[in-house]
Amino acid sequence: MTFHTRMAPKPTRRRVRRSDTRRAIYVTLAFTLAIASAISLMGGVFLASYYTDHGAPIAAVNGEKISKDAVKDRANLNVARYERELADYQTLRNQGKITTTEYSAFENTINTSENQSTIFSDALTQLVDEAEVNQYAAQNNIVITDQQVDAQIQTDSTLPDMRDVNIISVPPQATPPAVAPTASDISDALTHAQAYIKEIQGGKTWADVSTEVNAAYPGSSNASSTNGALGLVGKDGLAVDPDFADAIFALKKSGDITAPFRGSDGTFRFATVTNIVAQYVDNAFQSTIASTSNADLYRAFARANATKKAVQSAIEAKYVSGPTLQRRVHEIAIAAGYGAAGGGDEVKLRILVFAPAHSETNATNVPSTDPAWTDAKNRADAAVATLRADPSKFATMAADTTVNDDQFFSTTSGAVPWIPADLFNAQTSGGSTGLGMPAVAAAVFADGVAVNTILDPIPEAAAGYVVVQFQGRRPAPDQRIANAQFMINSGTDFATEAMAISEASDASSGGDMGWVSPYMLTTTQQQVIFATPVGRISPVVSGNGFFIFQVVDEQTRVADPDQQAKLKKVVFPSWLSELQANGLVWKDAAALSAMAPATPS
Repeated sequence: MTFHTRMAPKPTRRRVRRSDTRRAIYVTLAFTLAIASAISLMGGVFLASYYTDHGAPIAAVNGEKISKDAVKDRANLNVARYERELADYQTLRNQGKITTTEYSAFENTINTSENQSTIFSDALTQLVDEAEVNQYAAQNNIVITDQQVDAQIQTDSTLPDMRDVNIISVPPQATPPAVAPTASDISDALTHAQAYIKEIQGGKTWADVSTEVNAAYPGSSNASSTNGALGLVGKDGLAVDPDFADAIFALKKSGDITAPFRGSDGTFRFATVTNIVAQYVDNAFQSTIASTSNADLYRAFARANATKKAVQSAIEAKYVSGPTLQRRVHEIAIAAGYGAAGGGDEVKLRILVFAPAHSETNATNVPSTDPAWTDAKNRADAAVATLRADPSKFATMAADTTVNDDQFFSTTSGAVPWIPADLFNAQTSGGSTGLGMPAVAAAVFADGVAVNTILDPIPEAAAGYVVVQFQGRRPAPDQRIANAQFMINSGTDFATEAMAISEASDASSGGDMGWVSPYMLTTTQQQVIFATPVGRISPVVSGNGFFIFQVVDEQTRVADPDQQAKLKKVVFPSWLSELQANGLVWKDAAALSAMAPATPS
C-alpha cells in the first residue's frame, strides 16, 4: 500500500484573526492583573500606614488597648476644655472679681497644660488612669447613671468658690534639753496663737503680726515678704488638714479669722481671707466644648470622672467610715535631715553676717587690706557685745537688713537648721552648693562649746565676719535612731525614749500615734507595722525619715472622727497609687514621642 503525505492546509484569515484576539485578551488580562496588583499593593500600604497612624495601639492597660486616635482626641478635648476655662477666668477678670495678676497666674497654668511637647503624654496618662479605674468599677459592679454624668458636667461647668488666703503658723517649740515639744510647750503654742489673733482683732495688721511670728518661730512659713499669703485658691487647692480647710471656706467675709487649728504635723494655724470670689457657672460650657471638640467624647470624659468619684466614695466607705483591721501604735520618728546618712554630727546655730561694704556676695572681690573689712569687723564686734548682754535681740538684729548683711537666713531670724559639717563647705560631697563657711564649721564643731554661746566674730573670705550663737550639737539622724533602738532593746521604756528623742508631734504623749488603719501611712511603714507581732518593736524603717514602731494592740474597728479626718485626706490617693502600681500597663514610648511636634531648630 502506498501512503501519500497530506499537505497542511494554509491558514485562513479567520484563524489569524482568532489568534490575534486571543493574544490581545491575554495581554489585557495580564495588564489588568498588574494594575490590580499595584492598586492592591498601594491599598495595603495605605491601610498599613493608616493603621500605624490611627488604629495601632499606643498603650494597653491590663489588655485593654488605647489607640493613637484616642490620644489625639483626648488632647484636642483637653485643649477645648482649657480654652473654655480660660475664657471663664477672663469673664471674672472683666467683671473685676479677680485681678489681672491673678488672671495671668491662671493663664500661665493653662498655657503650661497646653504645651505641645507634653499634651499627648498628658492625654495618654489620663486615658491609662481612667482605664484602670473603669476596670475596677466594672469588676466591682459600680454603675454610673446618666444623672451622675449630668452632675459631673455641671461641676465641670463651674469655677468653684475661691479665696485669697493668708495663714499664720505657730509651731510648738521644744524647751531644751528636750528635742520634741512637751505637753506644756504645745499648750504654750496654742496660747500664743490665740494671743496673735487678739493682736489682729485689736488693730494690728496681719503683715506686722506675721513678721512678729516669723521672728519668734524661725522656719514657721510666715515669710515676711508674703505674710503667709497663699494667693487665690479653691478649697481643693489648699494643702492643709480638711477641718482647717472647711473653717477657711466657712468664713463669711473678708477680714474674718478662723480659730487656731492644730494640724496633723502638730503646728497651730489660723487664717484670714482678703477676697472671696463666689463660684461662677458657665452655662455655655458643654455646648462650647461640643462645638470645638466632640459632644460624645466630652460626655465619655465626664462619665470617666463621675466613675472616679463613685469609686472614691466606695473606697472611702470601706476604709474611712467602715470597720477595718487596725493596730494601736507608738512611734519614734526622726527627720531625715539635710546631710547624707553617716554624715556625722549635726549642729544648730544662728548667724549674722557683717560683710565688707555690706555686700556678702562681693566679699571675695574686696582685698583684705581694704578699710571695708575693718568696718565689718567693728560692726561684728559691736553686735557680739550687744548679744552677750542680751541674747534675745538676735532675732530682731537678724531681721534688720541695715544691721545683718546675710540675705538668706535673715528671713528665719538668722536660724540655721541642724546640719552636718559637710554643708558648711562651698560644695558638698554630693556636689550641691553649701554655705561656704569652713571657718564657722571649725568653730562650732570644736569640743566644749556651750549651748547658747555667742562666739567671737569669725572671718570668712567669701562672706565677711560671721557672728554665731551656738545652739547645740547632736548625732546624725541615722545614728540617733540606731541609739534609740539600742536603748529600747537594752530595757529602756519605749514611751520614755520617744519623749526624749522623737521629733514627731506625738512625742509628748510617748509617741502614741493612735490607731493605724489601711492607707494611713506609707506602704513600707504599713507593711512593717502589720508584720510586727502585737506587743513587739519593729525594726528601723527608713524612707522619708527614720522610724521605730511599737505595736500595742489590734482590733477590727471603725475609725474615730479625728482618725477619719486624716484618712479622708490620704486614703483614696494612696489606694489609687497602689492600683496603678499593680496594673499591667504597656506604652509605646517611641510612638508617643513621635506624636509631639519637632522642636524648632
